[in-house]
Amino acid sequence: MLRVLITGLIFAAFPIASTLPFTLFTGESARKYLPATMPGGVAVFDADNDGLLDLFFPNGAPLPAGRKAHALHGNRLFRNLGAMKFEDRTAASGLVGTGYDFGAAAGDYDRDGHVDLLVSGLRGIALYRNRGLGVFEDVTAKSGLDNLGRWSVGAAWLDIDNDGDLDLFVVNYVRWDPTTEKACVVEGQPDFCHPRFYEPQPNALFRNNGDGTFSDISESSGIGKHAGKGMAAAVADFDLDGKMDIFVTNDRTFNFLFRNVGGGRFEEVAFDWGVAVPASGNPPSAMGADAQDFDNDGRPDLVYTALRDETFPLYRNTGREFADATVSSRMSILTRAMAGWGIVFADLDNDGFKDIVAARGEVLSGTGSRGPIAKEPLSWLRNTDGKVFAAGEAIVAPKALYRGLAVADLDNDGCPDLVATSLQAAAQVIRRVCPVENKWLKVQVDAPGARVEVNGQWRHVTYTSGYASAYHGPLLFGLGRKSTANVRVTWTDGTVRHLESVKANQLIMVKR
Repeated sequence: MLRVLITGLIFAAFPIASTLPFTLFTGESARKYLPATMPGGVAVFDADNDGLLDLFFPNGAPLPAGRKAHALHGNRLFRNLGAMKFEDRTAASGLVGTGYDFGAAAGDYDRDGHVDLLVSGLRGIALYRNRGLGVFEDVTAKSGLDNLGRWSVGAAWLDIDNDGDLDLFVVNYVRWDPTTEKACVVEGQPDFCHPRFYEPQPNALFRNNGDGTFSDISESSGIGKHAGKGMAAAVADFDLDGKMDIFVTNDRTFNFLFRNVGGGRFEEVAFDWGVAVPASGNPPSAMGADAQDFDNDGRPDLVYTALRDETFPLYRNTGREFADATVSSRMSILTRAMAGWGIVFADLDNDGFKDIVAARGEVLSGTGSRGPIAKEPLSWLRNTDGKVFAAGEAIVAPKALYRGLAVADLDNDGCPDLVATSLQAAAQVIRRVCPVENKWLKVQVDAPGARVEVNGQWRHVTYTSGYASAYHGPLLFGLGRKSTANVRVTWTDGTVRHLESVKANQLIMVKR
């Protein structure tokens, strides 16, 4: 039975899906402006350094103006009070925002020990510096960040030159002008238009100058030379050369893989590495993406969502290219009837194999001709042996037009919980209870790009999560029934640290 207690703006959740007092505003109207089907990111991070992960939700605004005009349009910050209780701290946080926002990226760009936020919007980006205790200051103008009015769906913090400062990659979608947008019809009813009607845009890359400001190096880096319809970025050192690379999903156009060649330069190698397009040769509606090692061979793999009949492509990293594992892993059969957005590699049952969790929902309007089938459930695709996936148990949450997704241990019990957003609906928080016989270990390494091995499992430190979302917190490893773990951390400069026979069911912090 669902029991939710709300006292003022405090809510308590039990081991089942519960809702936060926040409804994602999309601005959808009879005109069906395209941005209304795209919002819904979530950022999970410790905003006040109290050891509990807090939740930030970007929010939309009326269209076509794209400006927040009411309290219901504001972005929201919920402070984690422990025991799965959350308090709305938006008013004091300075994060309400002014425009139509889609995604968020969390990272400590100024290295002051407080996690900051980059918010992606319809007509620009906003940088919020965390001054401590969960209070933020808009420093966009003084930072020099300028996305030139482009529509940004998401962003990723990463260190492109291994200087210790977080640089910023911005995922840009299409050129959108409400004065020239077509009126589209699906099965006789107004609905959102196909992406082919919109011009592609280049993504953007900003180098951190180390003094609170950034320099736009989009052109000199090679990033700006490639126009696409970017939906999400997955960041990892795919070739294990000590430099962070960037995979970008593009909506119905070829994906990008930007290989970091050093000196602040990137080369686009998606075709060479086999991830530009699936084996069919038809670019799918590529949405959210994640990169982690699902087969425990030490190399980060790739998965991304798409729409019905396109499957959710899964790629195994061989070291020199990616091998399409969608069919052999049974992901093709499992996902062909699904439409997805957010997607995350996460070991939901702590058995030592990273599963896949997907936030599902149609791209078309829930009130249009396909409304009755537009809403879908969250899905757990269980990794059975590092090679093959199967349908996991049902996630107790209503069907919805899901978009953003993050997986995090919100109550510090060692079992991963879920946070999901959906269009015109309340945000969902799903507290999970893992099998009691399965142990766990959380490893905190505050160095993006670092690789962590625990009992033969690998994770790399990254702050991106699926679609328009972010996770900044400890890495959670399921240990199965093992009560101790051997830990190895490898930093991007080659420094390695070993920890032997670490006791299970605890959080450890590892520094260089």
